[in-house]
This record gives sequence, structure tokens and C-alpha cells, in this order.
Amino acid sequence: MRDHSVTIAKGIAIMLMVLGHAGCPSFLNTYLGMLRMPLFFFMSGYCFKEKYLDDAKAYLKRRVTGIYWPYLKWALFFLLIHNICFYTNIYSDEYGFHGKTSVLYSASDFLSHAISIVTKMSDHEQLVGGFWFLKSLFVGSIIFFVCRKLLRQTPIVGAILLLAAAVLLSYLNKKVPYFGIGSREFIAATLLFVGHLYKQHELNWHRNMWFVLSSIVMVGVGTVFWPASMLSYTYWKVIPYTITSVMGTLAIFGLSYHLSLRSEDSIVRFLIYVGGYTFNVLTWHFLSMKAVSLFIVYVYGLPIKQLSEFPFIEAYAHQGWWTLYLCVGVGIPIFGTYCFHRIKDTILCKTQ
Repeated sequence: MRDHSVTIAKGIAIMLMVLGHAGCPSFLNTYLGMLRMPLFFFMSGYCFKEKYLDDAKAYLKRRVTGIYWPYLKWALFFLLIHNICFYTNIYSDEYGFHGKTSVLYSASDFLSHAISIVTKMSDHEQLVGGFWFLKSLFVGSIIFFVCRKLLRQTPIVGAILLLAAAVLLSYLNKKVPYFGIGSREFIAATLLFVGHLYKQHELNWHRNMWFVLSSIVMVGVGTVFWPASMLSYTYWKVIPYTITSVMGTLAIFGLSYHLSLRSEDSIVRFLIYVGGYTFNVLTWHFLSMKAVSLFIVYVYGLPIKQLSEFPFIEAYAHQGWWTLYLCVGVGIPIFGTYCFHRIKDTILCKTQ
């Protein structure tokens, strides 16, 4: 029987990401920030195949086609529809993300954003704000690969060096000029390395329920004493955050392992499906959640421009609407994906 543990873990993690973007209670959001995105870096390292150490060209091609190209395609698409979004109040000059509003783009604005998207994977649109993850995964994968290739005989040393670099870059607050590559990409590379080593040494800590429960508690401790996320941390938090995020990742991995033993259950099948299309959820969840904001605007008679409050209408999300934001943020991208594949399969069947 096929092991769906990794896919289920990714499905759980992407749903936790949407939950964090839906306006859930602040402590829960902080807790989730300790583990939801690190899981993807860990799993990428976990799934790394050592055959690529002797075929760097194939590995780079896989990273470009699997990460950079999808980023480029959809980041440029959302850039092209920016002004349409502005005219339809998805963006506005009154509401936005933490006070950051929007404007109509001129030709030079489109050009400057497009150049940044192509050359440094940044300045993408608010509706794909989660694409920071793709840049960190792409760059982190390359850093991990180079370090792993250079330190074939001492891979653990490589992980330690990457973590040390992440701490140093955070302390110095330094990034590679223009490209903006800094400590976050080195934390990503470290997590990739840890995931790779976990698989290489055939460790199965995540299958031990006592370890899983201890990890859940430890993440709670970290939430109180060193709260952090991939987007918000200080240099002294890098090491405890990395350790805690790995424990949280293994807790989710442990849950997914036990769920995978019941792969015939409808909920588990749904998680497997979601885990197979995490990129679709990442790409479309913010836009999908606008449907809930539009409904709130209608129900409470709010000004239509408040639709542009991002990523949710805060005053109402915190009153319990976050549950609907979560369902819609996951449901619409997944249902759309399902419909797309059904239509595609139908067309292919008719043409054969």
C-alpha cells in the first residue's frame, strides 16, 4: 500500500496556512506560525533524492520547472490583472494590508514589478503574497544542494553551518544586494537539510505518539517564550525557532502517518487530494476569500471599498467569520482544481 504520509502532512500544513490567513485567534495563529511553513521545507529535504548529487543540471532543471516557472507564470498573471482588481475594489486606495493600500499602475509600474518578479522573485501582487515561500524554497533548495554536494562526507556539519549563517545574517541584518537573499533562505536551507538527514538516517520519531505529544507541548512553550515565524524573527530566536519548527513538523508528520493507515476514510482522501495541490491553494486562497468579504459587505451594509481590506475584514473575521474564510479559502481552489481536471479528462476522452 502506498504511503501517503508526506502528502497528508502537506495537506494539513496548507490548511493551517489558510487558517492563519483567515483571522483565527491570535495565540492560535502564533502557534501555527511556528510550524506550518517549515513543514514544506523539511518535506522537500525529506523527499530529496541523492542521485541528484551527481547530476546538478537535472536538479536545477527540476527546481526551475517545479518552483521558479510556476511562480513566474502566476506572479505575472496577477500583475497583469492588477488594475482590473483595483477597478473591482479587490484593491483600493483606502484599505489594504496593515494600512498598505494600492494604486492604479502605470506602464512604468507594470514594467518595474515585472522586472522584479523575473529577476529576484519579489514585488509580486498582494493576492499572491504567499509567494514569498516559493522564493525561499527555490533559493533555499539551491543553497542546500550546493552545501550537501560540497560536504558529502560530513552532511551534519553542513546543516550546522547553514544554521550558523542564518543566525549571523539575521544578527547583521544583511542580505545579498538586489536579490534580497538573507537569513530566511538559510533557515529554509537548514530545514531542507534536517529533513534530508531525517530520511537518510531512517529516523521514525514521528511515529511515536509520546514524541508527537511532547512536540505539540514544546511548540506551545516556544509560542510563549520565543514566538516567531518564517516572516518574523530576531537573530536570537533562529536556533530555538528552527528546533521548535522541526518538532512541530514531526508532530504533523506523525499525525499524517497515523491518518495514512486509514486512507479509505473520506476525510483522509480529502487531505490527500489537498496535499497533492498545495500550490493551487497557495495561489488562489486570498482571491477566494474575497467572496467571504463580499458577503460580509452585503450582510452588514459596509462600503464596497472595504472589500479590499486584506486578507480579511478584520473586525468581522475575529468575531468568528474566520471559520468561513478558512472553508472558502481551501474549498474554492480545491473544488476549482477538481472541476478543471474533470473537464480536462472529459475532453481528452472525447479526442481519443
